[in-house]
Amino acid sequence: MTEKTSVPASRAPDAAARSAFAAALAREPGVHDPVVVAALARVPRRLLMPRLFAPVSSERPLRRWRLVDFADEPEQHLAVCYGMDQVVVQLDCRPPGPLLAGREYVGVPTGQSSGAGLLAVTLQDISLGPGDRFLEIGACTGYLSAAAAELTGRQTTGVEIDRELVRDAVPRLAAIGANVRLMVRDGLRGLPEGEWDAIAGSFAVRRIPATWLHRLTPGGRLRTTLTTGAPGWHATALVHRDEAGALSGRLAGELWGHVPDRVGGWIPLTNAPVGTGRSRSAVLVPPAPVERGFWAALGHTLPGVRRHWDAPGFDDEVVLAAADGSWAAVAQDGTRAVEWGPRNLWREAEEIHARWTAAGRPVEYRLEFSDGVQRAVGGPGLSWEIAAT
Repeated sequence: MTEKTSVPASRAPDAAARSAFAAALAREPGVHDPVVVAALARVPRRLLMPRLFAPVSSERPLRRWRLVDFADEPEQHLAVCYGMDQVVVQLDCRPPGPLLAGREYVGVPTGQSSGAGLLAVTLQDISLGPGDRFLEIGACTGYLSAAAAELTGRQTTGVEIDRELVRDAVPRLAAIGANVRLMVRDGLRGLPEGEWDAIAGSFAVRRIPATWLHRLTPGGRLRTTLTTGAPGWHATALVHRDEAGALSGRLAGELWGHVPDRVGGWIPLTNAPVGTGRSRSAVLVPPAPVERGFWAALGHTLPGVRRHWDAPGFDDEVVLAAADGSWAAVAQDGTRAVEWGPRNLWREAEEIHARWTAAGRPVEYRLEFSDGVQRAVGGPGLSWEIAAT
């Protein structure tokens, strides 16, 4: 067992914030393990991200940020750092000269520590115990890996593709005494040598890389987000390798999910449709967001389709958009649907809903692995192969 992280009182002005963080985290949906909550709260997250980007407004997608430095604005910094939302530490904007605290910037996040609830559920699902060999792929600041080291009592490993993030994180992890080995590596192309009892993918992938599965030891657990590129339709894959070496797992629609890898990204939105479109009445009432089993199936069985959240000019309607320019806008009460473009997107969604209903309205799907094929199975008439790209 390694010695637990201990931060002297003079270096722990965030004690009250961390205590409040633990209490709030314990109330998050799906969080139930006090040992995991305590491990996340023990790691002084503030010291791993002394500067962060706070959103300037609530408009989605978030693009405007203000750089907050703990040294200048400790209360604002702690509120973001120990909140329940993801914490952004890097943007794609690269203005000349140093980034200035207090200044506003416009950009897309390229480095972020995931929301606390997602991190807690991740650690719960992979059931870390003393001595487990843990690997995080897409480690960013190393915060999750540091909490995993608390739970395993041994060195954990994190890989991160961004050299700047690793350059900043390594000395900070050392300063808090976290037993984490962090290295620059493209986790989609290869992993460090060895086998792993638990693997956490901290970004969303279109398909579980074969390398990840091959490095999972008998008895090992793997958790990651599977995405089709449709924001808001998260699906979590939890995979287990049994003692005989066979793989099995489940895929479940979830409240939280990681963002996609930098290459895959989100499905882009096409221009808003022009004209009156094709209108019809008495259609399927859009399922509530909590019907995550349906939305996960829709994303995977209608690739290239996404929801346009808060689409301008469409009030409270549910709007679907496809890469070929097809759109559908559906009234929340199902009284009317309007479709544009070559596809009837909401009619396709209705067909998927009928299949989902006939299959028993599954909340989660069985994952099957055979001869390099990954398949999700939800019941009669509802299964799909997880595409390679």
